[in-house]
Amino acid sequence: MQHEFAIATRWPDFDALGHLNQAVYHVYLDEARDDALRKTVGDFTAWPNIVVHTSIDYRREIALGMREIIVRTQITEVGRSSVRFKQTVSTPDGEIAAEAEAVLVAWDLEARRSREITQTERERLTR
Repeated sequence: MQHEFAIATRWPDFDALGHLNQAVYHVYLDEARDDALRKTVGDFTAWPNIVVHTSIDYRREIALGMREIIVRTQITEVGRSSVRFKQTVSTPDGEIAAEAEAVLVAWDLEARRSREITQTERERLTR
């Protein structure tokens, strides 16, 4: 299942070169992953997690004046304790500006370490 999340850009998201700053992509991608998780296993209080890997390939710039971007998020793999995501950042007309991957692990707040994903969580993440 693919999740789509629209994000309004803000003036400080753009840099002196007049395009979306590379650091902002991480924030947008994180917001979209959070949205996908809320729709499957719940918010952070219900399903604590940590990021263990991210990578972004930038394909084209998003220029100053672009008022909204679209992040598409797909859960591609659920492991013993991890969830792998593939994401794209695009303009509203569908031009892909970046492709990204991320891996999150389910987190045990008390033990301060990763934990196994339950069967119920796995079913929710893979439906």
